[in-house]
Amino acid sequence: MYLPQKLTLKGKTQVPDGIGGFLEDFATLRSFDGYIDLITGTDQNSVQQAFIQDSTHVAVIPKVQAGITDAMRLVDAGGRWYEITYVDDPVNVGHHTELYLKYGGVEDDN
Repeated sequence: MYLPQKLTLKGKTQVPDGIGGFLEDFATLRSFDGYIDLITGTDQNSVQQAFIQDSTHVAVIPKVQAGITDAMRLVDAGGRWYEITYVDDPVNVGHHTELYLKYGGVEDDN
């Protein structure tokens, strides 16, 4: 079995810009273990085809993570960030969480 990697969930927040205003940025909300994998495209129809077409990766999180929305982003252990396009609790049994993702880039260390 492969060990999961540490994934960080980030949400939008306002931070002071130093001149009396605010900038929107992402701040850490929480971290958990999970797996990210590349989605391979097929010509087969799917119930969630619209979400899958916009997604490049999927994250599987072994423990259910409530409260995740598509306004957040996920960052992997290598600093690569992904937009969340769809949050899924497969067959609604609370077994694990799947996040459909779209690759966004690499975070700055500044």
